[in-house]
Amino acid sequence: MFSLASLRYRGVMAARGGPIAKVEMGEFPMFGRRLFQANARLIPGLVPRGRAKLYHAEADGTGAHVSPMVARHMAVSESLERWAFHATVRSDRRAEFGFDVDETSNGMAAFPGLSAAPARRSAVLESLERFCLLHWWEGKIDGQLRDTEWPGVSALAFEPSLGGVAVLLFARSEWGFHVYGHAAAESFTRACERAMLELTRHEWVLSNRLLALGQGTSEPITERLEKRSWFFSTEAGHELFRERLARKATGPMPQPRVVCDREVTGPWSDYTTVWRFVLQPPSRRFMEEGERYFFW
Repeated sequence: MFSLASLRYRGVMAARGGPIAKVEMGEFPMFGRRLFQANARLIPGLVPRGRAKLYHAEADGTGAHVSPMVARHMAVSESLERWAFHATVRSDRRAEFGFDVDETSNGMAAFPGLSAAPARRSAVLESLERFCLLHWWEGKIDGQLRDTEWPGVSALAFEPSLGGVAVLLFARSEWGFHVYGHAAAESFTRACERAMLELTRHEWVLSNRLLALGQGTSEPITERLEKRSWFFSTEAGHELFRERLARKATGPMPQPRVVCDREVTGPWSDYTTVWRFVLQPPSRRFMEEGERYFFW
């Protein structure tokens, strides 16, 4: 995908009248590789502030890449996507973009390309990933267990009927807890690479949580998705995960039904294309249940 971020993001910072207040950079290792992580924050008033404790509470968008410039552009894109989500989910246009069916940011993607095609393809892949994950957890479909190139990391792979490959990676961290990552791409190898990045980030935030607990500086986790993330890292949570792995799906194979497939336009469109592609979820359980539902 050819990016025009260097051109379209020239005026994105608040100092030039744009919506991004700041971008901070850091580094973290991923199986012998050094990755740069960027955290971007929008100017006040564009999005509500949440209760996140595990993941970077000050970031509206995060990007990780071997290139610091690409990581920065990814963080800005994710921030603009978040702006589009919050500006639309409670608006009178919410039904146009499927928020009456799925009021999360599932199936949203931002990309500053020559056309809308890259943003749409990213949105489609994310929606397929979430479709497979939710339907698998609710016992509607099965995946195939496969090995990966990383020692100790297993993959549950899905091949959705709309194309691509979705994977769910899981492993036991050297810290003693369990970590997960999921993603979709055009191939199993590429999907695993993306999911591995998520798994590594999961391990990183949980290890920071453990350190904070040891120092007596941690705050209680109150946000629903973060409570799930923490629960499934524990032995009790992973046992529930293993129980689902051991069960077979019941009922007919569900077919993806498209709820929304369109560009989300707004002031963010001056900088990037935001697309939403939504598939009908199996139920509302992923939005309503507590920590024992495998989705965050």
